[in-house]
Amino acid sequence: MTQGPDPGPADSRSQFARVAQAYRSSTTHADPVALARFVELAELRPNHRVLDVATGAGHVALAAAPQVREVVALDLTPEMLQQARAQAAEREIRNVEFVLGDAERLEFPSSSFDRVLVRSAPHHFQHLIPALAEFHRVLVPGGALAVSDCSPPPVVRDWLEVVEVGRDPSHIRSRELEEWRALLQSLGFTVELAERIEQENDVLAWFERAGVEDPTRRRLLDYYETAPQAVREQLSPQWREGRFYHRYWQGLLRARKPLEPLL
Repeated sequence: MTQGPDPGPADSRSQFARVAQAYRSSTTHADPVALARFVELAELRPNHRVLDVATGAGHVALAAAPQVREVVALDLTPEMLQQARAQAAEREIRNVEFVLGDAERLEFPSSSFDRVLVRSAPHHFQHLIPALAEFHRVLVPGGALAVSDCSPPPVVRDWLEVVEVGRDPSHIRSRELEEWRALLQSLGFTVELAERIEQENDVLAWFERAGVEDPTRRRLLDYYETAPQAVREQLSPQWREGRFYHRYWQGLLRARKPLEPLL
């Protein structure tokens, strides 16, 4: 088996502190179409209190805020919260509270939120199951969790993990839709929607956003040349006008905490 670049140690806080400004200006994270789709997935209502976990530069929290009573935007990285606060001030959005905290140990009472939102973050969680259990705990009965995260098809996932970790050592694991469904159901959620969205990924911009240095960038691009045919057919990698592109996949899920405990 071909070996990819050595991913090195994972450290989410230091990684995201380093690239906080880049995430604020990221066209991928700020894409209004993708944000609107995610907010629609969450089925927000004007009376809702919402928790946006791993808010990053605050794109989801600020997109949700005009539709709800209150948003609590939580992140592990102070530099990310600084970017999110600055964006809120620029837009004069005042119903968002920014909180430093850990998704695996939420410091909120049980049944505190009508919705929990988490976008483009679970693949960084060292321990996903405790985090999902915390999301279930803080939701009111009948409340819903909305998730968007990288979710490549099975034939691509393991091969692409080498690129993911090489690009960003804080990446832990991408999960397939069926794995997501099983995890959520095991924790007492009812999965209402699970779909995979295919998009085109500008790989060089993806590397730049994570602050990938030139030697690692070259090794990763060389690694693409080793992709098995089955992987290449799914990824469809190609160079166009000096840019490198391939397919990428996001999973969208909505899961609900039942009104009554499951027996």
